[in-house]
Amino acid sequence: MEMVSKKIPKALSRRLETIQFRKREDLVVAGPVRLSKGRIHEVTGEAADLFAVAAAARTSGPIIWTGLARSVCSLAPTALQSFLDPARIILAMCVSRTEILWAAEQALRSPVSACVVAELGDGPDLRESRRLQIAAEEGGSIGLVLISGRTSSSAAETRWRCEASSEADLAWVWTLIKNRKGKPGAWRARWNRKKDAQNAIHLVSATAA
Repeated sequence: MEMVSKKIPKALSRRLETIQFRKREDLVVAGPVRLSKGRIHEVTGEAADLFAVAAAARTSGPIIWTGLARSVCSLAPTALQSFLDPARIILAMCVSRTEILWAAEQALRSPVSACVVAELGDGPDLRESRRLQIAAEEGGSIGLVLISGRTSSSAAETRWRCEASSEADLAWVWTLIKNRKGKPGAWRARWNRKKDAQNAIHLVSATAA
């Protein structure tokens, strides 16, 4: 049997290098708060949706937001304007948990998606999260799973608890309670209302939080 060696076209080679780079780099939300691309991250707490919006605002490209119709329809464009261009968000209004997971999986596989948000009640189990994780690795985007119910053992790389802070408007306490790559931590975050601010999120350590 004769082995024939074929060179990879330059355009395809550059494309493969780009995909690999996207999977390695982190999205810097603010300071040490970073989310690995090509990974799934879980977010709990009353301010979970605002954490997702703040993180998505640091990306460029389409944001796919999936969930039950009654949940995703509550995203008000006027409120989102403080964070990002609402035109970037594509809503996928689903009728069941199964459909939400399917839509999120398909969106994560697309290399066009910058960030995929899935609003669930209870968190994904190990099987469900592994499917989402595999899809995220293929597409290279950020996957954020918002959990309003109970959490389960999952393949997510990080899990955050996000609560509103009484210190100021648009201020929160972000607590990293699970981290496969490093240590947990807690920070007080506040959104900078000034448009095009270099540091959109002001962050300080919140060891007492």
